[in-house]
Amino acid sequence: MKKHLTKDKTESILGLLLNKLLTDPTGFRSYLPEVAQELEQLPYPRKDNTFHSTLTGLERERLHKALLQLLRKEDHSQEEVVQILEYCATLIQDGSLPSELDRQTSLGILHKVMGTSLSKIKKNTKITLGSGEEVKEVAFLYGVHLHLTWNDRIVAISISPTKVKERSRALKFVGIAKDSASDVAEYHDAYFTKAVSNAVV
Repeated sequence: MKKHLTKDKTESILGLLLNKLLTDPTGFRSYLPEVAQELEQLPYPRKDNTFHSTLTGLERERLHKALLQLLRKEDHSQEEVVQILEYCATLIQDGSLPSELDRQTSLGILHKVMGTSLSKIKKNTKITLGSGEEVKEVAFLYGVHLHLTWNDRIVAISISPTKVKERSRALKFVGIAKDSASDVAEYHDAYFTKAVSNAVV
């Protein structure tokens, strides 16, 4: 006797397929190209602030490994830096962003992907990096949000300089202002390499 899938079960299966596509897009497309094509056309999930990751332990481990491998590289293409941000976005939602992604490293990543430092942005700004429908946003740093598609592809980065400055002032107050945006702006390549080499062994 055939059993009908419940809505919850259907959502669960769909979520698993989406996570598989997200964590290993090349492999998924090679084995199930038609399924991948259909999934990538879905406007899923709807835009809200209640999205939570459903990564499995293995998927989480693979994402951590892929992220750290990218961070170990001394030189990064624009595509690789965007990929770093996308991995970070997924892990932030999962609540499992590795400690290697401290503020100093994060500022270096942002500088590379935007081509400028946060300290030079004086008004609320949204920088477009890709295409697709924005369905959610994730706070990468205080005052910096990543705007994402349903499968965590970055569409844009928005910056609120007022909030960024508030964060910098707070860091200075507690005596850890060496990773300020202006400092990284001047030495962003050296900072990025040093931070990663210190954090990743």
